[in-house]
Amino acid sequence: MPDYQIAATFFSLSLAMMTLFQVLPGIRDCRALCFAMLQVSLIGYLLLPIAEASTENFWLIWLCTAFRNMIPTLFWMVCLLLFDDSFRLNRKTLAIPFFIIFSPAIGRIGAHLFSLDTSYIFSWLMFHLPQWLEFILIAHALMTVIRSMRDDLVESRRELRVWLLGSVGFYIAVVVTMEQFFNGGPPAFKLAQPVLLALFLFAFYGRLLKFRSGLLFAEAGLVQSPAPETALNNQTEQTQELTNVPEAEPSNLWIEKLKGMMEDQKLYRQEGITISDLAEAMDIQEYRLRQLINQQMGYRNFNDFLNGYRIQEACRRLVSQEDSQLPVLTIALDVGFRSLSAFNRAFKERTEKTPSQYRKERCPLSASRCP
Repeated sequence: MPDYQIAATFFSLSLAMMTLFQVLPGIRDCRALCFAMLQVSLIGYLLLPIAEASTENFWLIWLCTAFRNMIPTLFWMVCLLLFDDSFRLNRKTLAIPFFIIFSPAIGRIGAHLFSLDTSYIFSWLMFHLPQWLEFILIAHALMTVIRSMRDDLVESRRELRVWLLGSVGFYIAVVVTMEQFFNGGPPAFKLAQPVLLALFLFAFYGRLLKFRSGLLFAEAGLVQSPAPETALNNQTEQTQELTNVPEAEPSNLWIEKLKGMMEDQKLYRQEGITISDLAEAMDIQEYRLRQLINQQMGYRNFNDFLNGYRIQEACRRLVSQEDSQLPVLTIALDVGFRSLSAFNRAFKERTEKTPSQYRKERCPLSASRCP
């Protein structure tokens, strides 16, 4: 291995280890834990060529290889945990990552014990399918980074999305493609890969350190959604910047105007309404409206802000005598949802009940008259 590759590799190792120590105090948070595991996997990936060149220890090489194989799935989990506020790790969401990570090892054990290595179906299921699933997870992670950017109200998270995690995701996709289908890629790519990785990590971790107190890292790990009451107490200076009127005019006037437009004019009913549309209706700059909803009202996502009003109206209409005979779908479309499935999902997240269950429990009429 040339000297410049060794230097670039150890530089990347030092960055990964430094970031790992930064996040370790908060690993009780699942986002911090997944991010820490991603750093460990990256360290294994960086150590693999050194281990292969300097030792024949099977277990050390196998361990580094296992960590390397975990990178795409951990990257997927980190992206969704950071950028999709509705995503939660559970048995269903962990099923595919566990299959990708452990199926090659299970396949080798099964092939050795039961002589299944000659079976094409077994080989495809245990070795080739996980490779394709890695691409699917990486593509889904990058789609999540881009798709929800428009509705993201956390400015630092918007800045981090595409330019950093997007670029790292692109790098991972290129490396996985070269390793899985082109035997590591052309010689020039193999020679440049450690340097490219070092540059990517330097930019990525530098941005993380910039935002560690407000986005990813806090005293106890990764930061959760800002509480509205905390935001109201701690955003005095930012409040002055939220308005396009003299500083003496308090920002709560903008909040009252916003609430009035939502409650009186019911703008949330408009299908496909964006934060740009709302900013234009209020005659306020879009970035200032984002700050207002995020820092003063505690919302991290524009859709969550809209759905709060939509669900509130839906709850009233589900139990009112006037609308007792209306189908749930009609109410869902009236309040601004595009489909019944989206309405049911958002409604259950906030009330822990389906709309039908909510109506049956609270409808003042008889259950037989409450559809």
